[in-house]
Amino acid sequence: MPTQLHILTRPADELVTTLLERERAAGQTQLEVVDLTQPKPDYAALVEKVFAADSVASW
Repeated sequence: MPTQLHILTRPADELVTTLLERERAAGQTQLEVVDLTQPKPDYAALVEKVFAADSVASW
C-alpha cells in the first residue's frame, strides 16, 4: 500500500482536514501526518519519514 506523508507547517484548516478525512476513508493509501506546529518537532524522524514515503505533501 502506498504511503503518503502530510507535513503540517501551520494549523490544519478546513480544506486540509477534509482532504485527510477523505483519503483515510478511501483506504487506498497509508496516511501519516507530521505536525510541525507542535513544540519541539523531531526533525530527524521527519527526514526518515520523508525518504520512506511514496509521496509527500506540505501544508
